[in-house]
Amino acid sequence: MSQTPALSDAAGGIDTSPPLAANRDTKRQKLPDNSYNNNTVRGRRCFVTIGATAGFRQILVEIIQPEFLQCLASHGFDVMEVQCGPDYTWFQTQVAALTNNHGITIQPFDYTKDMKSHMLECRGQAGVRLAGCIISHAGSGTILEALRYGAPLVVVPNPTLMDNHQAELAEECERQNWAIYGHLGGLSEAVAKSQERIVQGQLLNLNHLDNLPPYHPPPFPVPAGERVQLFDWMVLTCYPEELARQQHLKDLGAVDDYHQNRQEEEKEESNRLQVD
Repeated sequence: MSQTPALSDAAGGIDTSPPLAANRDTKRQKLPDNSYNNNTVRGRRCFVTIGATAGFRQILVEIIQPEFLQCLASHGFDVMEVQCGPDYTWFQTQVAALTNNHGITIQPFDYTKDMKSHMLECRGQAGVRLAGCIISHAGSGTILEALRYGAPLVVVPNPTLMDNHQAELAEECERQNWAIYGHLGGLSEAVAKSQERIVQGQLLNLNHLDNLPPYHPPPFPVPAGERVQLFDWMVLTCYPEELARQQHLKDLGAVDDYHQNRQEEEKEESNRLQVD
């Protein structure tokens, strides 16, 4: 079973100094989770981050659509923080023009040097807050930081960027149950899927994301047995010749192991015959 990535905690975290496709049918069975009605525990929080280097207006357009806001409300969310990057002024205007925010408090800003505090607000903690959701562009640094904090994550590749590496990274994160692969035009579905996985204990391979203990940075260096190979995977897929070399070395190791086992078996057989 895959493990949740155990990574060192960098001080302060990461510095983040077109028409949509037709709406999809996002109706799902209501989840058996009404704990957000408990006044002693804060509701779920959504944090949307598009990164620092490039705009991602498609996400910003979608998250203020009635369908998406209603999806958040129906799953117990009450606050949505949005890191807008260069589209901050535009997004503020769009939010001000909303006639119905479905009970969701929308808090936009442009950049931050403290991603950690925003991400931790999406991390469930027993008796304090329920697990929310981070919706992020598929930047490797942002993904690794979100996984470090044990917060539910939806990864959305930017289709305007060159090559398909962001999509490959999102696919790998979902395959390992580290995150949900979010598609533009289907973010409501992705949030609903994330919440279902929380209830079912299938996200981040943990069955209690609503009731985690307080966050404490993991030890550094991370014990070898607790390391997860996400970073290695990203590096190797960026350099396919290195990936091929690693596979060749792995194959050679398998051949060596085979011959060593055969020699030991032959030696044992020879000793047995001498005794007989």
